[in-house]
Amino acid sequence: MRPSALPIALFLVIVAVVIQTTLFGEGRVQPLGASPALVTVVVIAVARHLEPEPTLLVAFTGGMLMDLLGASPLGLWAISIVTVAYLTIRFSRYFDRGIYWVSVGIFALAFLGNVVFSIIGTLFGQRTLTDSDVVGLMLLPALYSLILAAGIFPATARLIKRQRDSIWRS
Repeated sequence: MRPSALPIALFLVIVAVVIQTTLFGEGRVQPLGASPALVTVVVIAVARHLEPEPTLLVAFTGGMLMDLLGASPLGLWAISIVTVAYLTIRFSRYFDRGIYWVSVGIFALAFLGNVVFSIIGTLFGQRTLTDSDVVGLMLLPALYSLILAAGIFPATARLIKRQRDSIWRS
């Protein structure tokens, strides 16, 4: 692992959490009643540049910060985002096969993250699955996340690569 990739990844996830909880929070920017899973997309993007253990640490940190700053019970987002990070690690070989597989992977992982959050949230009394538009509230964030990933993935790769290149120049 590159020594400076982990701090950059943690910084990116913290920025994503702040944007997610402020800009896309309850009662704010939510087109059609749903907001993108920004933290999930950033975790997927940085997972491509980290080893498995640091990836899970970044995912858990992002999830716990989402729980602490959001309105959900402690641990729900952490479980959801760590599950997405784990699956990203397991299926990372498909991210090198082209834009189609990357798009399908991002959409599927973001959707799965929302499904895990909804199921576990319902078990803990959130009543997420009893909402009449539960499928729309899971599909829309995945679609929005796919759109945001078009800018997040290249920016993340550039930031981590630029830091890696500056280390080799020193």
